[in-house]
Amino acid sequence: MNQNQRLLTRVLPPGEMTKSRQGKASIEDFMLNQSCTRDTCLIALGGGVVGDLVGFIAATFMRGIPFVQIPTTLLAMVDSSIGGKTAIDTPHGKNLIGSFWQPKFIFMDLEMLKSLPPRELANGMAEVIKTAAISNEAEFVKLEKGKQIIESVILGTNQNSEDKMYVASVISASARFKADVVTKDERETGLRGLLNFGHTIGHAIEAVLAPSWLHGECVSVGLVMEAELSCYLGHCAPGVVDRIKVCLDLYSLPTLLNEKAKSMLTIDRIMTAMKVDKKNKGSQKRIVLLSAIGQPLEPKASDVSDEPIVMILRGHIIPNSVQPDTETDEESNQHTLSSSFTLTFHSDVAPSHLLFSLLESRYQCNIVKRNDQVYDCKPKANTENKIISVFITRTPGIACNNTMAYEYVLLGDLGKEESCKDLFAFIYMVTQRKTNARHVCRKDKLTTFITPTIPDYSTLLPDVMNQWLEGADAIEFRVDLILTYERFRADPKNWVNITGTQLAHLRRMTKLPVIFTVRTEPQAGTFDSKLSQEYMELVTWGHRWGCDYVDVEFTMLPKGTLNELMSFNCRFSPVSKIIASFHDPQHTMRWSLPEMMHVYKRAEGLFEEHNHPGVIKLVGLAQDHMDNIELEQFRRSVDPEGNKEIILINMGPKGKYSRVANQFLTPATHPTLPSAAAPGQLSIEEIKSIRQQLAME
Repeated sequence: MNQNQRLLTRVLPPGEMTKSRQGKASIEDFMLNQSCTRDTCLIALGGGVVGDLVGFIAATFMRGIPFVQIPTTLLAMVDSSIGGKTAIDTPHGKNLIGSFWQPKFIFMDLEMLKSLPPRELANGMAEVIKTAAISNEAEFVKLEKGKQIIESVILGTNQNSEDKMYVASVISASARFKADVVTKDERETGLRGLLNFGHTIGHAIEAVLAPSWLHGECVSVGLVMEAELSCYLGHCAPGVVDRIKVCLDLYSLPTLLNEKAKSMLTIDRIMTAMKVDKKNKGSQKRIVLLSAIGQPLEPKASDVSDEPIVMILRGHIIPNSVQPDTETDEESNQHTLSSSFTLTFHSDVAPSHLLFSLLESRYQCNIVKRNDQVYDCKPKANTENKIISVFITRTPGIACNNTMAYEYVLLGDLGKEESCKDLFAFIYMVTQRKTNARHVCRKDKLTTFITPTIPDYSTLLPDVMNQWLEGADAIEFRVDLILTYERFRADPKNWVNITGTQLAHLRRMTKLPVIFTVRTEPQAGTFDSKLSQEYMELVTWGHRWGCDYVDVEFTMLPKGTLNELMSFNCRFSPVSKIIASFHDPQHTMRWSLPEMMHVYKRAEGLFEEHNHPGVIKLVGLAQDHMDNIELEQFRRSVDPEGNKEIILINMGPKGKYSRVANQFLTPATHPTLPSAAAPGQLSIEEIKSIRQQLAME
């Protein structure tokens, strides 16, 4: 090297976790700190993870700089170093963000492989077996017969020159075939898709099992399943599947999922992971099918529907409820209503023939007209004596004789089927008497809700709302943010009308469960806490509008008022579940002192007294990291089994860890929202990423 040249080194942690957005950013920051420019050349010395990551950095740094591949693993030599595919992983799957960027040189030396542990050798052999299975039966026979020679030469225990030539021919044939394919089809428009044999299902398995399962191990099981799929579809003989299984087993590669893997995988998880495979064509999955060893069915991946894939998966994984994309559970179950209901139409709503026709066909309802505005509907499957009343209006909060009636705010035209379906979904929800299936279940995985910090839903584009709610389990409707908006705050007499209309606009854009919240100023909101009567009226209407959750600031209300509210809630059970919330934005209580436990016990006692399965939400303020430690000790003391529906977090920038640690209905934001609903909020992706890095999932 001359005086103007520098050699900078960076050692990366082993494993797929390095191949991430964070890993890429850390190297880029390192290069920028070292004043690297476009005359820099990157050298990727390592396995496939290093090559993929460094190649992607080379493709994007300063809009593209040269790089060199020096693969040190068998897997990298025969697969990832060849072809110019570079990428990083995301929580949604492998290699979903990347670029095609060819290395200037690839240097391979079999001496590098001597240090490979046996498991890493097998990891690479999965790709060698894959290549032979789609390219040349003679090469596949070499693998079937040459196991001892291949392993002994690679691991350095066999110095016989003829054996070395034999192994070199096996590896070079695999590398040469891939090089030939990618030269003809660099951008994977057809032929290059052959190289994905075993990878469509294999990558979906890897998305769940990594890093405990290596890439080649997941591909190995994928090869078996995709070969079985070829046989199931009638394209190859069972003997093809048997030969692939025997060859994989010969090199100590798995052909079945072990019990631990089965406990982590479901058909649903695999099919969901496969949905975001970049090779897909619409709803069709692109999978390489075989007609014989060395002979793919087509010179490209074939389009396969979900049904046969699910059939193959059922032979390997405990079946679950997944099916190919169809109507939602809510829609498919709407014909099983068990309660009678009465529809009362306000004078501003005209019942339609289409509405009653669909009610009769969908719910098998017997409809009796009392008068032009009131209709009794009794499903044939009716098993309940109780009759639910639904008042339909375009004017929220309008006087109705039955104060126990649900109110449905209509924005559309009941002469159109889409508007009728929206009404049916509401009817279905409020007439289910045992449970509300829309309530978020306490699971072993993270659940979250998003709070749009906007004052007017009527002008919001549905696509923007969908973007905000990506990955969320519920949406919080912050009434106080609407009613303190300049346009609405001066008109308190119409607050119920304004709120109901805004809620109706929200519901047209999402089917997620709704958390109805009026947050007062002392508890980090904007609603005037002195307006207690208006607060209670709004909370009452939250029930009547059928909101799945209604937030109640229980420490702000007298005990008598609380009891009245809980009794009122019972009449709307199980549709609306109470969230007993308490916020301490001034840090007046510490989690380690008795005061906060007293607040928790008050909420717990309230629910026990009224036999209500509510949610307890306590929010503190983190002034230092000790506040987070005290919170986690508090969490462990009140929920040692980790199965209660509780939300325990700290506000503020120093409280971010508590938001990551909380598992049930964690409040979150989105980067494109106007602002976060509370200081210290993280996005769903940030929370998931941190949980993944800390092995909390």
